[in-house]
Amino acid sequence: MSPSEATNRATREEWRELGFYYEIQEEPPCWRFIGSSAGLARFVALLDEYVRDSRNEVLAEHEHYGPYMYLKIQTAELPELDRQSIRGSLANLARLRDLIATGLNNLGPGQSFEVGPEYSESVQLPLRFEVRGAEFDPAAADPSLGESAV
Repeated sequence: MSPSEATNRATREEWRELGFYYEIQEEPPCWRFIGSSAGLARFVALLDEYVRDSRNEVLAEHEHYGPYMYLKIQTAELPELDRQSIRGSLANLARLRDLIATGLNNLGPGQSFEVGPEYSESVQLPLRFEVRGAEFDPAAADPSLGESAV
């Protein structure tokens, strides 16, 4: 049974509020983040909010993001990127935030970059950031909503 139109509307609104679309891509394997420059900067802001919150100092603390909530940032002893989460100490995650912010700096629509081994040797899925134009609607990238335009 497919979701109701009301559920689809709410999901679209959650993508738009998040500012970017994400998915786990199978080939090549990666976490794929798609958005305008401003939308992807929202991911940098989420990381910044996470590392600045002292409650997140506790190991295994975590936050879920997005309409499906499978994007998880988690406090851990070691930096890792895999299907379960984006992990590290708050210092590691702050460094990741800076790596992403630097990578996004001066990228324009149609350009992309990845973060992987420079964050951690324990990378099963690198993070791939794809920049679209300012008018990009992250909800349109969600194939389950029937509006795929990626």
